Amino acid sequence: MKSMFFLLIITTTLIIACGSSDNSESLEVITPSEQIFSLEDFTSVGYKKNRTYDVSELPGATGAWFGFWKNNGESNDFEIRIYSSHEDAVSMGEELAAEVSGNDGLIGKDEATWQEGSKDRRQVGGGVDKGSLGLQATGIFPKYGNYAIYGNVILLCEGQEEIALQTCWDLINAIK
Repeated sequence: MKSMFFLLIITTTLIIACGSSDNSESLEVITPSEQIFSLEDFTSVGYKKNRTYDVSELPGATGAWFGFWKNNGESNDFEIRIYSSHEDAVSMGEELAAEVSGNDGLIGKDEATWQEGSKDRRQVGGGVDKGSLGLQATGIFPKYGNYAIYGNVILLCEGQEEIALQTCWDLINAIK
């Protein structure tokens, strides 16, 4: 009887430990926060600003920057857009962030609604092997696979569409 009870406890523990559902964390694109963030919140965790953008034509934004952040030895580019409030970021900034991110992001200078920084939102990719010449570029693609709105901040995050949201959340978690 003791061995049967012991076996039941071990089996139950294994089922709970392994879980029967997917352990992947649910990452949200839009998350409210009462905290008002500034560029200094990002630079304090190692974000390096390369360029400051003119936001006079970016509705509601109080600042926007292009730069990079290293996490676990990997460096990724980010565009940070700051608004006065979470409501402003969502109502005035979400559509413009979605427009320039993802596999179908508008990256041509004349395509995007807000054209400032458009050259920083694209990357060369899709190389093919040309023998002794090495890899040759075959196209220009959107750099930012996704975006996240956290509080009053919009982050455009480098990476393939499927993993860029995690890249956003890595930086968000660093400032929290």
